[in-house]
Amino acid sequence: MLRHIRIHHPKPGTRPGALVERHDDATARALTIYALSMGGAKPPNEQTATTIDNALAGLDDQAALRWLHFEGDISATDLARLGELFHLHPLALEDVHNHGQRPKFDPYRDQVFITLALPVTHSKQADKNVDTLLEIQQVSLFIGAGFVLSFHAGTHDIFAPVRERLQSATDTIDQAHAQADHLGYALADVVVDSGFSVVADYGERLEQLEDEIFEARSHNLISVIHDLRRALSTLRKTWRSQQEMIQRWLVSEHGVVHLENRPYIRDMEDHARRVIDLTDSYHDATGALLDTHLSLASMRLNDVMRVLTLIATVFMPLSFIAGLYGMNFNTTSPWNMPELGWYYGYPIVLGVMGALIVVMLVFFRRKRWL
Repeated sequence: MLRHIRIHHPKPGTRPGALVERHDDATARALTIYALSMGGAKPPNEQTATTIDNALAGLDDQAALRWLHFEGDISATDLARLGELFHLHPLALEDVHNHGQRPKFDPYRDQVFITLALPVTHSKQADKNVDTLLEIQQVSLFIGAGFVLSFHAGTHDIFAPVRERLQSATDTIDQAHAQADHLGYALADVVVDSGFSVVADYGERLEQLEDEIFEARSHNLISVIHDLRRALSTLRKTWRSQQEMIQRWLVSEHGVVHLENRPYIRDMEDHARRVIDLTDSYHDATGALLDTHLSLASMRLNDVMRVLTLIATVFMPLSFIAGLYGMNFNTTSPWNMPELGWYYGYPIVLGVMGALIVVMLVFFRRKRWL
């Protein structure tokens, strides 16, 4: 489990709010813009474009709510233009441009700016095992009077289910709750709920590691458990910041935050809290799993050392006898070994050695050392 957070930051001394174009980003992703108009004379109609001009041309001027979603990397020039069109604060635009911001809720005069953390997992082949690469992606939202702007510098369309809901005639986003903050809640709820699937993946991996430890299929799992614990620690810190952001949103008295939408935001906060509880539980489980792995490894080592010690103990008297009779003194002296001159001396010594082995093994067995 490897942790990866895609971070961009301005150079020290850069003017606050300045949008500095990046030309050395090898992971730049093509920009796709989804434009929808809701609450107007026309039914919700999705428009897909690659430029801001085409996206704005597809919006209904009579609509009560307009939504633009930017999927991929947006240039500093386009961001500055959006700031002029929708009167966005330069500091908020800077946070959109520089990825890796912590989840937060920033109210401005006529709009609110929200950043969320989206966890994404990728499979990575490492030797014979498949590791999971954790990437924390940033999702940014501008919620203003009659518009919502969302930004995600990723490779997959995370808000496709929301757009499908908007096409439904029975959905509440475009009918009873046609405010911008309700649409913003729906978008943020998708990001928060994505944490359940990611944490569930780590839970399954934790169960697999537990089986591998007790089945003794692998003896080198310390690094795997450590990487899993590090990934869960990253998720825990990220989701606690996410919950703090939702709490600020819930108690906000800003004009674009309507009172009737607070139950939905409260429900989203509950989802975030559940993700945190699961992450805490799995994080604690990795600590217990590491202790169990070390204890089992110590027990296996003790078993090996016990067997080796018993073998050495059994052969100690045999080595003494063999060494004693291997001195080969001359038998002419009455003080030397008379056994060296016996006719059956050699088989007698071998018999004594065998008897010693049997007696010691029986003794070890009764002591339950074997």
